[in-house]
Amino acid sequence: MTANEQLNAFLNPKSVAVIGATERPGSWGSFIMGGLLSGPFPGPIYPVNHQSGQVFGLPAFKSVEEIPDSPDLAVFTIPEQSVEQTVRECGRKGVKGISIITAGFGEAVEAGKQREAELVRLARSYGMRLLGPNISGTFNLHAHFNASAAPVGYLIKNHLAGVCQGGYAIYDLLAHGYSRRMGVGLFVHTGNEADLTTTDFLEYIKTDSNVQTVVMYIEAVKDGRRFAEVIRKVSAVKPVIVYKAGKTPDAARAAQSHTGSLAGSIGVYEGVFNQANIISSPSMELLLPLGHAMVERPPMQGNRVVILTMGGSWGVALSDVLEAEGLCVPILSQRLQSRLRDLGMPIRASVRNPVDIGASGLFLAKDILTALGREILASGEADALILHGLGRPGMLSKDGPEQFRFFLEINKEIIRGYVKMEKEFNLPVLIGSIYSPWESQAVSDLNEEGIRTYDRLDETAQILSRMFRYWDRKLRDKPTCSG
Repeated sequence: MTANEQLNAFLNPKSVAVIGATERPGSWGSFIMGGLLSGPFPGPIYPVNHQSGQVFGLPAFKSVEEIPDSPDLAVFTIPEQSVEQTVRECGRKGVKGISIITAGFGEAVEAGKQREAELVRLARSYGMRLLGPNISGTFNLHAHFNASAAPVGYLIKNHLAGVCQGGYAIYDLLAHGYSRRMGVGLFVHTGNEADLTTTDFLEYIKTDSNVQTVVMYIEAVKDGRRFAEVIRKVSAVKPVIVYKAGKTPDAARAAQSHTGSLAGSIGVYEGVFNQANIISSPSMELLLPLGHAMVERPPMQGNRVVILTMGGSWGVALSDVLEAEGLCVPILSQRLQSRLRDLGMPIRASVRNPVDIGASGLFLAKDILTALGREILASGEADALILHGLGRPGMLSKDGPEQFRFFLEINKEIIRGYVKMEKEFNLPVLIGSIYSPWESQAVSDLNEEGIRTYDRLDETAQILSRMFRYWDRKLRDKPTCSG
């Protein structure tokens, strides 16, 4: 059996047994059953519970050995003292892979590492692989498979994959990102990594056509040389974004009590990331936005950013954060400035960059405002464009004034026009607004259409800068400016 065939048991199994399945609210057995039933998973699900005759309407078995099949995957949600014996039973039954949700091993007690090694030896003697212990599960929405505690109502099938040594924080990010249509279509939590590691799943994902970009949360890797080799190969064919935790002594100590891992020198990791063209996320919160930007936005092939803003102050602040991230907000050429004036920009409004459309008073001039963006993108003077400030505040009520409704529609049409130009010119166009979908009807409506908006200047700059660094390593000799 190949390595990919072995890992299929954890991400694309044909059948699943849940050892410790239960309907008891708040229990891991109920979390995993709820996830599987939410798919709905197309294959058979076998609840194992020695006390119940059925679980969530499915017939329950008193032991693995009573199941009339050899399940591809067994998910353990049982007390840690029962794990070894149940591994033996799974081995005798012909199970291919075991996900051990159970904690209380290497992350918790001194003898835990030795017990983990014994579990791996036992599983390997039967030809099985182990994931965990101390995990929260895996899911693959492309296969309608969810054996995890991820928030079922907040999952979005897309071309992002998450390979992480932590679980709950990622689930929080998935729930938080759901309202903005952010998420991952495939997820693996590797926990203590007694057997299978993040490196193993990275290698698996390299050839998965459903995955275009990988996001990772890591605390430490077990085989640094193999990790560096594999992540370099994966990054050569699809972007990899990593948040490396455990950078400080206190965080490293926390990592050891979390997954039993020694975090290691951040300098070594940064060296590997630089050599392999890995995108290093500056924060946990930026993992999903960065991932979506790499999937959704065209390549950023230079560092020149042009800003069109409804407020001059926002333009200045954007210039600050962009330049702090190593990007350039160049003065537009006299020829381009003249063309923008010819399109209708009055003398009182700056066209140097930032382009102050707020000062122009052209709030309702849809054709002119769209033409400005088109002229800039066609000029060859921009590698990316930010349109900031058109999603105005206020939610539309049933009896709202017609004037607000009219203004709202103009705003949305302008933004839609810029989004279309991104595809036409194959240059990143980011839409910025400080307002969330709950504060601006325009942002809310566009969000429902799948048009992404960015509500923090620093995150907008961090996303563009990391896009530029990634593509700069891929594509050399592109025009840039130094400030």
